Amino acid sequence: MIVRSRSGHSVRASRPRRLAAAALLTVASVSTATRQSASAAPLAVPRGFRATSVAWSSARDGWLLGAAPCRGRVCSYVLATTDGGTAWRRLGRVPARIAEIGNPDRPGITEIHFATPRIGFGFAPYLVHTTDGGRTWSRMAIPGGGGQVFDLVTNRTTAFAVVSPCKWADFGGCTGRLHLWRTSRLGGTRWVRVPLALPYGTRADLSVSGQTVYVVDPQRDVTGRRDKFYASTDGGRHFTARGVPCDATSDVPLVQSVATSATDVALLCVGRPGKSMADKFVYTSTDAARTYHYAGTMGSYGYQSQLAVSRTGNLAVASVSDGSFIYINDTPGAARWTMVWASSDGGAGWNDIQYTTGREAWVVRGPVSWFDGRGKLYATSDGGRHWYLQPIRG
Repeated sequence: MIVRSRSGHSVRASRPRRLAAAALLTVASVSTATRQSASAAPLAVPRGFRATSVAWSSARDGWLLGAAPCRGRVCSYVLATTDGGTAWRRLGRVPARIAEIGNPDRPGITEIHFATPRIGFGFAPYLVHTTDGGRTWSRMAIPGGGGQVFDLVTNRTTAFAVVSPCKWADFGGCTGRLHLWRTSRLGGTRWVRVPLALPYGTRADLSVSGQTVYVVDPQRDVTGRRDKFYASTDGGRHFTARGVPCDATSDVPLVQSVATSATDVALLCVGRPGKSMADKFVYTSTDAARTYHYAGTMGSYGYQSQLAVSRTGNLAVASVSDGSFIYINDTPGAARWTMVWASSDGGAGWNDIQYTTGREAWVVRGPVSWFDGRGKLYATSDGGRHWYLQPIRG
């Protein structure tokens, strides 16, 4: 194994417990307070918990989706933190197992997303939701009777989802068109179809910041045609086609957009794969993808990739082939990338790399849905230069 970051463990001191003023309480009130405290005590992290997806709404508030043994089988759980990942508590069990990548007999969910502290979704390929902060979860019908949800995002008022008619890991020649759907209200169960020309694809990507919404339907490596890329600046009511800077290089599709404000967005282009390698480069825009700035090409190692962008302009890409790699560009406005992690681990993989501040970022290594399944959580506090294992514990 070759690790170019100084990976290590982070140990943080626990906060002192507040002492109750027991002398001021009667015996009855002490008993009542004890019962209330016991009922409100956070649920422990399940023994053997392994993560597959992480989501953050702020630097302190986050959620983890993962799996752990329960009564002779494996159950799906959601954890939450309110102190930036120092301590986690169990919220509830999800009525869907973690899907296994590439296995048509193991559908379920692989991603988690929270719109507010109370409203959240689990998806890809199935769809589940909660309206009580993750304590209880319900299966939700896939909009339009579709086969699977490719991606889902929310703003403060609406949820958006790209749906494919094809079933999970369907390799039998399904070529149905993709469709974009939106909820009539954030906590509702009624979905409305958005009229967009989205041809058949094997993946899709959504990103949102406030009232600005982006939709990516990669085509270059599927049909050989131009990628479909749309933007809305009015909360998803109207979409306009945008140019795709990746199209200047043959066989390199646009795979992801990351919006960080109403006007700022970054695009990740990945293609022309070779043995354990692929071309990977980034463009940024400050005018809602009307014009672009080239943000550089990173090293060739790694193929399947995810992009993270901080509000201060730092860029990070987690990539995997037969090894796992992380690249960063921590000089906003420049086109210089540095490989900070290179591991010959057979392709353990990454999921949900995300900045929570200009310097702090998180990623799941070896998500449960992948073959490796180690389900570990890693973090950085210096913009991505060094990553450390963050224990998932109460």
